[in-house]
Amino acid sequence: MLSGCTTLNFGVDTLLAAPKLTEEQSAIHEALIAAVGNNLTLKYPKNGSNRSAYVIANVDSEPGDEAIVFYEYTGDSAEEGLRVNLLDKATDGSWISVKEIAGAGKEVDQVILTRMGPDSSQYFLVGYQTLSGDEKALEIYSYRSGDFTRIGTTTYSVLETFDINGDGTNELVTIRRQTNTETGQVTSKAALLELKVEQGEDGTETEEVTLSQSIDMCDNVTSYAKAKAGRLADGRRALYVDSVNGEGQLQTELVYYRYSALQNPMQLRSEKLLPVCTRPTGFYSTDIDGDGIIEIPSVKPMLGYENAVTEEQVYLTNWTVYKDFYELETKYSGYYDVSDGYAMMFPSRWADQVTVRKDASTGEAVFYKYGGDINADMTELMRVAVAAKQQSESYLFDGYVTVKSAGQLDYLVKLPTNKREQLILTIDEVTNNFYIAGS
Repeated sequence: MLSGCTTLNFGVDTLLAAPKLTEEQSAIHEALIAAVGNNLTLKYPKNGSNRSAYVIANVDSEPGDEAIVFYEYTGDSAEEGLRVNLLDKATDGSWISVKEIAGAGKEVDQVILTRMGPDSSQYFLVGYQTLSGDEKALEIYSYRSGDFTRIGTTTYSVLETFDINGDGTNELVTIRRQTNTETGQVTSKAALLELKVEQGEDGTETEEVTLSQSIDMCDNVTSYAKAKAGRLADGRRALYVDSVNGEGQLQTELVYYRYSALQNPMQLRSEKLLPVCTRPTGFYSTDIDGDGIIEIPSVKPMLGYENAVTEEQVYLTNWTVYKDFYELETKYSGYYDVSDGYAMMFPSRWADQVTVRKDASTGEAVFYKYGGDINADMTELMRVAVAAKQQSESYLFDGYVTVKSAGQLDYLVKLPTNKREQLILTIDEVTNNFYIAGS
């Protein structure tokens, strides 16, 4: 498994994603076309944190940066297929093309820069989208002693790199889906990949990415939606994987390292844990409170919605954390607005007392004291509005208070002026219980 004037060309698929080149990127591009010609189209990664066709980093033991560039040739006589080229920055500041390698797909899925191995050297991990199925191709590139080489290949549906086993260096964790050609059954495995560096008698080093071990994933999954590395409640690192099951709902699996082996408690105790963490799409696992521990959401109908049809459901969301001995423990409960990306956790005195209705005219979430009938008149306790910053002033003039901001959005709350109802919160209580997903 492992072993002068030039014209920049942008494909239709990258036209909107192609920003104006920086001075350094322009210098890299000039060096690239000097080496391979100007009949090329830049290819931009579709996912991940590195979205540029030029990924710049210092990946060798010498001062100065290197860059990899993704492109494909154009023209009638062009060679087909995506290319990756490594360029090195010389001491005089110029860029020199070192080597071109054929990529493993038609598009770049993602690019990860990570440090691995005994000396924590940096490597390029490049995922490619292929034409066959959902699986993607991964190639791992090294730049040592002036040579740009491919040191490992595999496939993946999910790819993350982090120190999962606590040994001080990063490992690769992948999830692969495989189809049995005889039965058609699709199974998935999480795999731990590690970098091995061996020194020969002549002093040369050989780098190899090897499969250390693997573990089964749940067999009811049709696709993987999101994956994120984070911490468990006991401090260990884990991979949280949100997947879509055969009924179109989300569920979460955990992959972590314990007793010298990978573990997936959701697969081992699926009959106990999966019902707890299965929920509608959009309710992704996230570190909702910013403490480094990722919370897994589970939902149930809010008061008054127990018999509502799916399209009209409003949910009470329990944010749970995984504990030893196959337990998901509720950390917070409250209202989570998937579309607006915020969560209002219920203080203890709101438990079994409060429900939420959306204001059809304004789109605001309105919190009420529940009186037994969701369609009856109820005492309003609070309302939440989400507005662009340039529109917030009108809300403030109308008695709203900004409790959180994120990017160009303000999250505003309006409390009743009549405070005789004991369930009405103070603005400090609101602020302390209000979270923005992903912030």
